[in-house]
Amino acid sequence: MSKRASLSSFSPSVAASTPADGGKVVASQPEETQASQAAKYPKVTVYLSADEIRTLKLLNIDTGEKVSDICARAIREWLERNGHARTGKLTHNA
Repeated sequence: MSKRASLSSFSPSVAASTPADGGKVVASQPEETQASQAAKYPKVTVYLSADEIRTLKLLNIDTGEKVSDICARAIREWLERNGHARTGKLTHNA
């Protein structure tokens, strides 16, 4: 068996570090991650029949709304009808 070629020839060349801003250290702003967005909006799983899902998808095509928006509105309306409405508006994309 022949020896495998060294991987050092594949390593990227490292350029000499020359700070463009005079060597100042600048704190970076943290990016909003998927996890931080998930913490803002808890999730709910709903199981529907195939016909109900098909109808929702057809309504989405007609109205341009997302399924999550339709479901959120339906849940808010149900809460209001049953006396559990919040005084402040809890709108995500409504």
